[in-house]
Amino acid sequence: MNQSIEPKKEDWFFLYILPAFFLGMAGYSIIMLEFDSISLIMAIPFTLMAAAFHFKQKQNLRVVTLDKPGTKENFDLCIAAIKENEWEILESDDSSEILAHTKGTWRSWGELVTITFSEQTITINSRPSPYKKSSVATWGKNNINISIIKKALKCN
Repeated sequence: MNQSIEPKKEDWFFLYILPAFFLGMAGYSIIMLEFDSISLIMAIPFTLMAAAFHFKQKQNLRVVTLDKPGTKENFDLCIAAIKENEWEILESDDSSEILAHTKGTWRSWGELVTITFSEQTITINSRPSPYKKSSVATWGKNNINISIIKKALKCN
C-alpha cells in the first residue's frame, strides 16, 4: 500500500502551481504559434517539466513504514538520533509525531523529517523543506535521513 503524507499549503508550489505554470506555457506556445510544428516542439518540454515536477513532489510525500510499535522508548530513540545529528525539532506531540529540520548541506537547503508513531507502526518521511529555499531534489539526502532514523530504531 502506497502511503503518503497529506500535502500542506507549503507543498502546493511544486505539486500544483509550477506544473500549472508549465502547462500554461505549453498551451500559450501552441496557441501563439498557431498550431504548427514549432509550437509542438516547444510545448512538449513544458508538458514534460509539468509532469516531472508534479510526480517528483508526489514521490517526496511518500512515507516509509516500519514494523516497529510506536512506543515511548522508540519515540525517545528518535529524539536522541535527532539531537545527535543536530537537527532542529519543530514540533513534538505527546509521543505521536515529530517534525524536525535538518541542516543545509551541499546536497540540499535542508529537509523536513516527519516521524509518526502509531500502536503497530512508525512512519517516516523526509523531503525538501517547504519552509526553506525551494527545491525539488535533495541528491540522496532524504534516504540518508531515513537511514539515520532506521539505524536508531535498529531496523535495517
